[in-house]
Amino acid sequence: MLSDIVDVVMRSGKMVGSAKGFSVSVKGTKENLVTSMDVENERFLRRELTALIPGSSFKGEEGDEARILEKGYTWIVDPIDGTANFSRGIPETGISVALMKDGKPLAGVVHNPFNGAMYCAEKGKGAFKGGIPINVRRRPLGECLFFTAWSAYDKSISSKCFEVSESLYPQCNDIRRIGTAAVELCMLAEGAGDMFFEARLSPWDFAAASVILEEAGGLVRSLDGPLDYENGGPVLAAADPGNLDVL
Repeated sequence: MLSDIVDVVMRSGKMVGSAKGFSVSVKGTKENLVTSMDVENERFLRRELTALIPGSSFKGEEGDEARILEKGYTWIVDPIDGTANFSRGIPETGISVALMKDGKPLAGVVHNPFNGAMYCAEKGKGAFKGGIPINVRRRPLGECLFFTAWSAYDKSISSKCFEVSESLYPQCNDIRRIGTAAVELCMLAEGAGDMFFEARLSPWDFAAASVILEEAGGLVRSLDGPLDYENGGPVLAAADPGNLDVL
């Protein structure tokens, strides 16, 4: 099944990577953008993925927000994670596809169509990038790269996010903000990054990458326990348990 998902995402990536002349509009706040390519790609992914598992449910960012099935399979999809980057020609985006079984994450695929990076994992079978096994690297706090953002879609809580950054920055090596949570979490999985925090993410932002990171030996959770795959919320992640405690 994982290879079938990767195949669908690869075909999806070719569409996104070659897209031209797409429209850009605002949904909700001025910071929250959607392009016609987001909508077209979600439509493609919904058709192809649900065909892999007839009767499966589909929860996507661009309007297909079905609830996660307690019995059966559910897809959680972000057709373009990092739409602001995509809309400006910045090649840091991720196509994110997670497969849930009976309400629990089973598999995840994240693909950057601009540099070709393909991350994937299935529960209990390890994590891979381009078919090669990947694992986190456990570094001391002073050597850590910390990935974060400052709640662009809800700036009423941005001050709290800046407090976290201000507190952690003197202790770690440096901070990165790439603009796609799915790809950033995968960077932890491959050992390029070390820590991650966002105050509020939607399920499609983290569902696929959470499987990949955990299978690579990392840890990911919410503030008060397990991730909420239905509603989203805060996300904390780290390669090392001690650094997760710092967060």
